[in-house]
Amino acid sequence: MIRNNAVSVLAVIALAACGSSGDEPGEGPEAGTMMSATDGGGPAAQAMASADHMPSDADRAAILATVQSLFDALGERDTELLTAILHPDILMHSVERSAAGERSASTSTLEGMVARLEADGPRMTERMWDPEVRISGDLATVWTPYDFYVGEDLSHCGADAFILMRDGGDWQVTSLSWTRLQPPECELHPDGPPN
Repeated sequence: MIRNNAVSVLAVIALAACGSSGDEPGEGPEAGTMMSATDGGGPAAQAMASADHMPSDADRAAILATVQSLFDALGERDTELLTAILHPDILMHSVERSAAGERSASTSTLEGMVARLEADGPRMTERMWDPEVRISGDLATVWTPYDFYVGEDLSHCGADAFILMRDGGDWQVTSLSWTRLQPPECELHPDGPPN
């Protein structure tokens, strides 16, 4: 409970610090407003914070194109594209729950992912849908469900959580975490299996 409240406080502080109104500190609609760590400041404050961090259509398209390029790099085993999209010091973490309910976690590096792509194997297809995108300046997050096929077989599914940073005009993935669930728990892409 203490940890969750601390995370809530940090999230509220971060949102307040990166408000997009362009006003000086102490000015603007949020000036003098103190948000509670437990209720997020009420529905009006939550709606304002959410609206402040919604991307423009152009930013949303560019962010999601970067994520899709990562999926394309996996499918095509394109290590050059992969290394262009992923930051050299990227942190990647996965949390898996087996069909028997056993939990495990793993950490990956860019070098490890490149080595996996350089090895021969069937096509890997990862697909997202209904992504949630948030942005603050040159920092963005994407949260999306996904499913993952190896060849024609469903391997696993879960949720991806991306953190991206913009360098110049290009977005780059600096952190990626995902859950890995096994069938039959999988939520599948609304379009059905890939073609």
